[in-house]
This record gives sequence, structure tokens and C-alpha cells, in this order.
Amino acid sequence: MNQMWLKKIRVVVSLIFLVLTTLLFVDFDRFSPPLAQAARYPQFVPSLLNFTQTFALVATGFVLVLGLTLLFGRVYCSMICPLGTLQDIIIRVADKLRKPRKIKFRPQKPHDALRYGVLALTVGLFLSGSTLALSLLDPFSNFGRIASDLLRPLYIIAHNGVGSLLETLGLYGPFPLTWKAPPLATLAFPILFLAGLIWLSARHGRLFCNTLCPVGALLGLVSRFALFKIRIPKDACLVCAQCSIHCKAGCIRLKTKEIDFSRCVACFNCITVCEAHGIGYARSAPVKLHPSPLASLSTGEKGVSRRALLRSATTALVGWAALPELKPVEAKPHNRVPTALVNRKTWPTAPPGVGDIARFNDLCTACHLCVGACPYGVLQPALLDYGLSGLLQPRMDYASGYCSYECNLCGQVCPTGAIRPLALAAKQTVQIGVAHFVRDNCIVYTDHTACGACDEYCPTKAVHMIPYRDGLTIPEVRETLCVGCGACENACPARPHRAIYVDGHPVQQQATRPTSKPLEREKTQGEFPF
Repeated sequence: MNQMWLKKIRVVVSLIFLVLTTLLFVDFDRFSPPLAQAARYPQFVPSLLNFTQTFALVATGFVLVLGLTLLFGRVYCSMICPLGTLQDIIIRVADKLRKPRKIKFRPQKPHDALRYGVLALTVGLFLSGSTLALSLLDPFSNFGRIASDLLRPLYIIAHNGVGSLLETLGLYGPFPLTWKAPPLATLAFPILFLAGLIWLSARHGRLFCNTLCPVGALLGLVSRFALFKIRIPKDACLVCAQCSIHCKAGCIRLKTKEIDFSRCVACFNCITVCEAHGIGYARSAPVKLHPSPLASLSTGEKGVSRRALLRSATTALVGWAALPELKPVEAKPHNRVPTALVNRKTWPTAPPGVGDIARFNDLCTACHLCVGACPYGVLQPALLDYGLSGLLQPRMDYASGYCSYECNLCGQVCPTGAIRPLALAAKQTVQIGVAHFVRDNCIVYTDHTACGACDEYCPTKAVHMIPYRDGLTIPEVRETLCVGCGACENACPARPHRAIYVDGHPVQQQATRPTSKPLEREKTQGEFPF
């Protein structure tokens, strides 16, 4: 059977998804909504989590993936998963650098204890209310952090450089993009993961997909029951060993001429290198059920039982320090004496549309799509602000920016439903936190200097100035009007502790809509916020 055309299809489809997903993270503004939805729809974990909340048709991508897996095996891992395609690129580059005559890949052990143990741990933590394992191991989220946190600043440098070059030639260049550097500690996670992925892929092919990836483990279970499987006809095999040498998953045992289809990532390399053109998809024989791989750890047998499969399937369903940071505009005048009273924030401030922070922590996989799409850079990865289970999930960092009154983009791009999409009018009354004024930190009080930065940039006039003394005015907060956008905190000139700050709500509230609202001004570089 000559099915060499399968690899060409795989390469084209995987590159399309890789380009679309990469652009989704590095420059979301260039995307039309249908194109963005096409890139997000078939991503397994985001689709599954979103479906558990909305039961919407647009969140059924995981059903499509399961259907494809039941037909042809793990084609998701080879064509749709961006992290899988990234591994293929690393493997290709490593192959070019590999010494001649050195064997590319060797058959690998199934590592059932590890891969199914990781799957069980991930599912168990998720059912207990923690997405920590998903955040750290989900392929889409890990690719998102690599693209958003590491690749996006390089893309912005190149984008703005081209724009500047065009302007020097007298041509109209693209509108410049901005980037707010996240905390350096949060960058360690994507850097270390990428370094580990490069080492693992270059030496062992797709070993990550068959040991640490929970999606790969789950789809491996499903693929055991695939209608069509890649097979090696024993009467046609020449024992040239090319299929085994080029197998990225190391799942071909040449001695028995068998393929462990649960570990096969459908790269189709074996089909293209087979000299006899014998390897290819064939209709599978009736599936023989064996003891589950989790139970076989004690017996040494391989396979999966019907009960274990149904239980597993049911459970599953239920840059850069050196890069110059674009800092917020510094308000003037500065306080002459450093402020002493620390801002006592009891809760982190989550994006509007989260509702309950506990629910948000249960659904967010820290893919950082909202972080990359936020036009004001106020969304930044958290460390332990939400606790360990909320590691790397987005929070409002008002030292970096503020939440624009005229923006609701984070809810529109969230692939898991952790941030609910809100109409702009509804978002403008969501109270994600409340501003608190600390008089002893205010330069009007400490330096007897006029200032009105917080009042100037408050979009709802929740912060307004009242008479103080000697013709000066001082801020006052009307909490019912405050939406917690952080414009006041971002503009406050007091350092190191602001004179006004936003304390988040564990459960977001409703603010009173202001009777009149001034138009929100756009800050430009070099402009004072008052």
C-alpha cells in the first residue's frame, strides 16, 4: 500500500496550525474572529474546559479530536497540537546537526507507569479543584507561554523595526506594538520548559508526548480502539529497519513487526521510508481487552480493561531581562520623602469576567493568551498571588498598566471560559476591586504639593478631588462607582508605596454606572498623566 501522500498532508496541516496559533499569541490584533476561533477550536484541553462551562457548539473541538483519534489514532498530536509541531521542527534541526551514520531513534519502552500516572495525577488534581498539573503539562498552554512570553518580544522588536525603517523611507509603517515585561521569575518557567523540550526532542524524539503529556496519554488510550491503524504486513517486510530508525515515538518493534499504536503520534515517517511500501493504514482487527495498564504495574502485563478505559474517558471528559521594558508614564511631581505605609492588598485583582476567583483558578490553564492580547499590558503572570494552584495565571498588575474602560478583549480570547466574555456595557459595571486612598502617602499631604493624577484618569469619577487646605484638593473615593480598573493606582506618583491602590474582590461585584463619564484619554509616551 502506497500512502506516502499522508505525510505531505500532515506537514501542511501542522504548519498551518502552527502559524495560526503562533500569530494568535504574538499578535492577536491581526486576527479576524473566525480565524482566531479556527485556531482555538480543536485544541483539546481548552475546548474540554470551555465545554464544561458553556456546553456550546463552539466548544466541542475535543469531541472532534476524540472522533479523529477513534478513526485514525493520534493525528491531533501530529497535525493540530502546536507543541507537537514545535518538537518536529526541533527534531528536524537536530537531525541536520546529527553526526552521519548515527542512528536517529531506537525503540523505546512504553513507560506506562509514568504516562498513566501523570494522567491519573492530572485528572485527580483537576477533580479536586486544581489545574496546576494541567497548567504545567498541557501542550497548548506550554506553547502559549513560549510564544507569548519568549517569542512575542522578539516579534515586537522586528515589527517595530520594520515600521521604523519604512518611516525613514517616507512610507507609512505599521502601528507600533508595545510589550510590558512580566516578572523575571515567571519567565523561568517557559525558559526551562523550552530548554528541556529541546533536549528531550533532539535526543529522544516525541518522548514528552508519551511520558509527561496528559493529552497524549489520554489519546493513547483512545487510539487503542482506533478503526484504522498503521500496520506492518509481515509478508511484505524486508527487515530493512528504516521504519524503526525513523520512528519519532520509538514505538516500532522490528523483531515482532508490531507497532504500539497507543504511542504512535501519526508522523507517517515509517510510511515514507519503507522500501517495500508495505506499511500503511489498515482496518484494525477486533480489539482484545487486556488488564488496565495501571493495574498491570503489579502484574507486568500490558493493555487496558474496559472498566479502566471507561473510567479514564469519563474522568477526562468531566525579553527577557535584557529587553527594555515599556514602563508606565511616570507622574510628576514625585514625592520628596519616600512613602512608608505599605499598600495592604488582601486579594489579587483578577480580570473582569472572572466572577469568582475560585472558579477562575479551577479553569485557567495559564496559556497567557489574554496576557499577550491585553493592549495595556496590565495582565501579567502571577507567582503565588492566587496560591500554588494559581501559578502563572493572569492577574492585574497596576504597576505595568491599567484596565481600559473601553476594552473587553481578555474575555473574548480566553479559550477555556475562565474569563467569561462580556459585552462592553456589562464589563464597564463589573467591580473587580475597590480603590483605597492612603492619605499619609499622598504628596498633597506629605509635600503640600498639588496633584490630581488619580482623579484625572479615573474613568467613572469614583476618585474625585475635594477641598483640602490652602487652596489644595485631595482625593476621595466613592466605592459604589469604582470598578477597580487601576488607572488611579497606575498614575499615582507616590513611591515606593502608592497613595491609592486597588484591593481585589474574591467574588466580583457590580458597580453603579456613573451618570456621566468623560472620554478616556489615550496615554502616549512622554505625556504626564495630569
